[in-house]
Amino acid sequence: MKILSWNCRGLSSPRAIPNLRKLAHTHQPDIIFLSETLTKTCKLESIRVGLKFTACFVIDVDGRSGGLAVLWKNSNKCSVQNFTHNFINIHVKDDNKGEWRLTCYYGYPERNRRRQAWDMLREISSMSSLPWCIIGDFNDMLSQQDKHGIHPHPNWLCNGFRDTVSDYNLVDIPLEGHQYTWVMSRGTDRMVEERLDRALANTSWLELSPSAKLVNLITTHSDHSPILLSCDPALQYRRHHAFRFENCWLEEEDIEDVVRHGWQQERACDVTHQISNYAKDLEKWNNRNRRRRKEEIDSHK
Repeated sequence: MKILSWNCRGLSSPRAIPNLRKLAHTHQPDIIFLSETLTKTCKLESIRVGLKFTACFVIDVDGRSGGLAVLWKNSNKCSVQNFTHNFINIHVKDDNKGEWRLTCYYGYPERNRRRQAWDMLREISSMSSLPWCIIGDFNDMLSQQDKHGIHPHPNWLCNGFRDTVSDYNLVDIPLEGHQYTWVMSRGTDRMVEERLDRALANTSWLELSPSAKLVNLITTHSDHSPILLSCDPALQYRRHHAFRFENCWLEEEDIEDVVRHGWQQERACDVTHQISNYAKDLEKWNNRNRRRRKEEIDSHK
């Protein structure tokens, strides 16, 4: 299962929907969580249809800020348990792992409400004993390493958030790719980058998904990067291309020797096995020639 989380900073921009469509098409998430949608249910419903997702749950924008939405593909595997303007709790049914809880979270952006946000996390943690994963824009940082730019983050804020995470045995899933998910004043000498978006999980959830991977994605439109959580990253298999003899190889001086060696290996074998040996030798020979040509080119730069 793959979960995409993105503070999209509004879906009314001309670039917002195309960016979301590209993310969904490229990464094929099973669940999409959007915060700060700045829109209402009817708009999200049309987006759901366009993305070909089965269901969505929307918390409408309140005034000129906020708005949450969760879209998912399999209506039998996800069910909303409770929600506020800051989070949506979902029970996920997995055929192999059983049931677990996903919290899609948006923390208060105001600094003077941080303690309120930590109390809310404590309340959410007590709502269920299921294996738990929480993802979203926390508007909080665990350490000074989560920030790059002018003015360090107040230590008391880092300590308070870190204590809250520790109190409930949550683990910060490492972020692959660029280490910051929010940027301000890009391209200036006052640029600030922070890691505000993350995924946390308790030990029982991590036991279900020990190889879980969190990746920072690249897109435009929002000052936040989308993050993609893969609960069970698929193994990357090397693609096997069909063997093809290239006519340009005939111009190489040692091609005859390579063909003869490959064809004469294990001559007692059937012709299919001999052809396989012949092809492998040619591919190895071609790779060596490519490296040699590249080294020659580099040496003349």
